[in-house]
Amino acid sequence: MLSYFPKLYPDELLYSWFARYHDHSSNESSKQTMQELFGNVSSVAVVDLPSNLNAFHEKINHFNPPKINDLICNHTLYNYYTFFQTNDIKKRAMDYLKYGGKPGAIHMFLGIAASIIKDGQYLRFCPSCVKQDTEKYGEAYWHVSHQLPKVYYCHIHQELLHNSNIELRNPHKHEFISAERADLVSPHLINLYSPKTDQYLRRLSDESINLINLIEIIETEELSAIYKYLMQINGYANHLGKVHQQYFTKQFKRYYGKEFLTLVDCDFDEHSDTSWLRSIVRKHRKAFHPVQHLLLLGLLNVSVKDLEQFKGKQYQPFGQAPYHCLNPAADHYKKRVIAEVTITTCTDTRRPVGTFSCECGFIYSRRGPDMAESDSFKIGRIKAFGDVWLARLKELVPEGLSYYRIAQVLKCDYTTVKKYAEHQKSYNHQNNLSISLFKIEKENEWVNLLRGYPNFTITQLRNEAPALYAWHYRNNREWLKKHYPKASTKPIINKRVDWEKRDLEILTQVKQVIQELYSLEKPVYVNKSRVGKAIGQLSLIEKLLDKLPKTKAYLVQNLETREQYQIRRIKWACKKLYLEKEEQIVEWKVQRLAGLRKSLSVKVENALRDEIRWYQQGEMPIEIKTMDF
Repeated sequence: MLSYFPKLYPDELLYSWFARYHDHSSNESSKQTMQELFGNVSSVAVVDLPSNLNAFHEKINHFNPPKINDLICNHTLYNYYTFFQTNDIKKRAMDYLKYGGKPGAIHMFLGIAASIIKDGQYLRFCPSCVKQDTEKYGEAYWHVSHQLPKVYYCHIHQELLHNSNIELRNPHKHEFISAERADLVSPHLINLYSPKTDQYLRRLSDESINLINLIEIIETEELSAIYKYLMQINGYANHLGKVHQQYFTKQFKRYYGKEFLTLVDCDFDEHSDTSWLRSIVRKHRKAFHPVQHLLLLGLLNVSVKDLEQFKGKQYQPFGQAPYHCLNPAADHYKKRVIAEVTITTCTDTRRPVGTFSCECGFIYSRRGPDMAESDSFKIGRIKAFGDVWLARLKELVPEGLSYYRIAQVLKCDYTTVKKYAEHQKSYNHQNNLSISLFKIEKENEWVNLLRGYPNFTITQLRNEAPALYAWHYRNNREWLKKHYPKASTKPIINKRVDWEKRDLEILTQVKQVIQELYSLEKPVYVNKSRVGKAIGQLSLIEKLLDKLPKTKAYLVQNLETREQYQIRRIKWACKKLYLEKEEQIVEWKVQRLAGLRKSLSVKVENALRDEIRWYQQGEMPIEIKTMDF
């Protein structure tokens, strides 16, 4: 147990905290400090992502320090490197920082070691921060925000950061070096960057700070969907989500410029199909450095703080439904009454084409996307005028108006009015003569069908001549009802069930199946549905269980709840890991093997921790059977 430990300062690296303890305790050997902090001399002094912090936290617990998760999130680069990672990777990284692991493994699975973006060579500091910290606390210390990759400016004083003489990857890997022991001589630095590059460097600094301060959780699938939406509304992807890669990469390079991209190690060949920029806007199959994510968001004019508001948004090239009906003959002209739009792709321009169909029969299309509100009132092509438009045309023609005047009223071309008006005159003349004969013909066909199949029901007749039935149903329904086939009476068969006997039969099957299910080596969820399927009586168990009182009572007593099943899975998973001689049984391994969700009830979480604690203490718990038979 330590008798003294210094106070932790705001935005201070844990590395700096450990280094100040080494100075204050006057330890001559760095290995002595390692032994006091972590209980062994083999721990490594890592600046960004130190490990084995659980052992350290227990040694200072009597000083009432911040919780270990708060230490990791606020005083290491954990938040920065895991913000764009999956929840599984975040959990794995948190476990590594708490309990340790293979040296350097965290930099491998977070993709840091393989990234084209390299860390700075030295620990950095802001001269104004050094002066301010010395006046306030009596000593300087290393800030988290000053060590973020490719951050050139202090976000507080907006000054260029200086390199110290302390290497970020110290060759003396067991030694913590405090800011007080470093050479913090601060010569005057001249900004040699162009105004454009300087602007982007300052923005990258601010956005990087947001990464270590935000607590929002963005899933990888959600991030890909957000990027797709942002690319679409900015014109870099079409309505189907396909990115115009050549145009996009060219605009990206033109936006940032070669000087800035070279400074932040993000330059690329815009003609390469495997560049990081083309890969990051595709389906994510590998990890990308936070700097790369921030540059993409910068081009899309979105701050990382605003990502949450784009969750679940879908690109709508023609705006949100409902849409305007542009039928001048309808009483809902220019009102939003069309519920949906059918989107296709223009074969010439590859732009989206929206087809809008109103219930009045008016169908029109236009090429998108809509760039302004006025675009929603434009018509590219009229595909159908509909009954309402034709009815209005019929009303206007007898009034003696010229075709030109009717065209003005119906907002169409003169030739269109002439075509439909003359066609209507011809159609009306012929239609009046033929409609009566056609109806008589259809009625005779149905009567002949009834005579040909005297014993058929209406359903059988409908299947025999579906088109004929449909015509009468739509156009001659009252006549059809009078000419239905006569209903035949069916004999009533008495099918009584001896439910008491069936109850005993089902109970015997249920007992046997439940015993078999609970005896399986790998647990399965023993619920009503599974038991019903196992005995081949799922419908009976689900719908008529009240008629089987003995079976129902047995099921109530012997089926398990979801929580009981999850606890059985935890016990099985811990035992399996134990028998497979896992070096350490940790929570994420058990959860993954047991197939548990990330959100668990309090009861299940307590059971999970208790079970793991028993195994970690070397005490394999006594197996408790769920049921006695």
